[in-house]
Amino acid sequence: MGTDIEKLVDLMIQERMQSQFAKWRGAETGKEKKADYLRLETEYEKAISALSEEQKDAVRHYCDSIFDSGAESECFFYRLGLKDGIRLWKFMKKLMKTVS
Repeated sequence: MGTDIEKLVDLMIQERMQSQFAKWRGAETGKEKKADYLRLETEYEKAISALSEEQKDAVRHYCDSIFDSGAESECFFYRLGLKDGIRLWKFMKKLMKTVS
């Protein structure tokens, strides 16, 4: 049961992070951001096209590893913040009962 709950929490965290990231990117994305992204993508494709297939795979694997480790860190800190928020909420609830 514990792993099912952990999987559900992980899924909820991922969905929340993706939706918030999309809102954040949508709010800040303008013509300049799109142009910067396209320029960067073009430069990446130009640089990687000069490599052999083995080197391309190595670069892509390296980039994927960087993105994956960043995603793991974000998930860890999001979950940590969520736990802190729940602890604070429980503390405040207990405090309000004591004061009442």
